[in-house]
Amino acid sequence: CYDRVVFDVNGPQAVGYTARYVPVVQADASGKPVPVAGGAALEVVVRAPMLGTDSEGHQPGSRVPAIGEDLVARSRMTGWSSLRQVAYAGSFEGQTTTAIGVRARLPYRISVTEDRGYRHIVVDIAP
Repeated sequence: CYDRVVFDVNGPQAVGYTARYVPVVQADASGKPVPVAGGAALEVVVRAPMLGTDSEGHQPGSRVPAIGEDLVARSRMTGWSSLRQVAYAGSFEGQTTTAIGVRARLPYRISVTEDRGYRHIVVDIAP
């Protein structure tokens, strides 16, 4: 019953995060606005670098997206009740920011799970 976004982080260490609705998500480091589709912008900050080595970071071996670039193709979001866009908003000084466009300011919950050496930050957004 929820739309879900999952962030995978390498390693067994504890990982922190913050999430909040903001008028416009600002890019990490530059402060430039990262607008997203939908009626509300949910800013999610994961306390891990975008690309990591060894036991920190996430998306090892991937390229760093451009600020504002979609992390999930919008064509894949067809039929989702809440999510409108998931965009990269930067990574600086060991944290990564993501802008999530949501239909409206809907309730959400966040949990952290662990599986095979990865931490998963799970964001569930109500329909």
